[in-house]
Amino acid sequence: MNRFITYAVLIMVFLCQVESARSEWYLSGYGGYSMAQPLSDATMNTYGEALAINRYGFGPSNIQQGDTLTQNFSTSNLSLQQSALFGGKGGYFFNDLGLPWLGVELESFTTTPTIKTQTLATTQDITFLLGPGHLPVFPCPAPPTQQCSVQETVNSTLPVTQSSLRLVTAIVNVVARYPGTTFQPYIGIGGGGFYFSSSGQIDGRQVVPGLNTQAGLKVLATEEWALFVEGKYNYATITNLDPSGFGLSGVYSAFNILAGIAYHF
Repeated sequence: MNRFITYAVLIMVFLCQVESARSEWYLSGYGGYSMAQPLSDATMNTYGEALAINRYGFGPSNIQQGDTLTQNFSTSNLSLQQSALFGGKGGYFFNDLGLPWLGVELESFTTTPTIKTQTLATTQDITFLLGPGHLPVFPCPAPPTQQCSVQETVNSTLPVTQSSLRLVTAIVNVVARYPGTTFQPYIGIGGGGFYFSSSGQIDGRQVVPGLNTQAGLKVLATEEWALFVEGKYNYATITNLDPSGFGLSGVYSAFNILAGIAYHF
């Protein structure tokens, strides 16, 4: 009997060790609110190039004579709408490596930071240089024309109508937590693909790399089920969205607040 008890105790200890060594997987879904910041460092160089060409009458004859036309068309920040956010994530913590505080997760979410109707302040820097095959006119007329080499800055405004902008992400995060039995505060950082699609006055689609940082609190209601709240910050750079129209580029950033439910297994 003593030997049986000894064996039973050893088996129980072994099973407990195996159970504690298993990786802790989880799946979760969430919803929240995305506070998109104005699109900063905005440029619209496709649109600006068309303006510059019209301003100087630049065409094939200028190219044949060696003339060059360069420009940069920047605008004030573009205001974006705040919107609902929905997503999900799945991952696991490295309990089997003795690191119950460290994990990785795969996450995806979507939101709609629509471009608002607004009037932008614009600044266009233009340089027009005559080539050796084009004789300049003196004195240079005002306003300048394609008869003179000119470097100028043009300030103006640009009305923009609403364009429906959607963001879909696929992100890999590294997560660190306090592995408490009830309360588990955590932080995370990661990156992945940010897919922007826009329709309306600004129309285009592109995938760019983006950054995700997060901090939250998970509360375990049972061994399997938990509730969590999280704050999230996203950062990405849009480049040449709507290449045939505006060529919009700029820095996207957003603060997100969300809550969800998780299942651990």
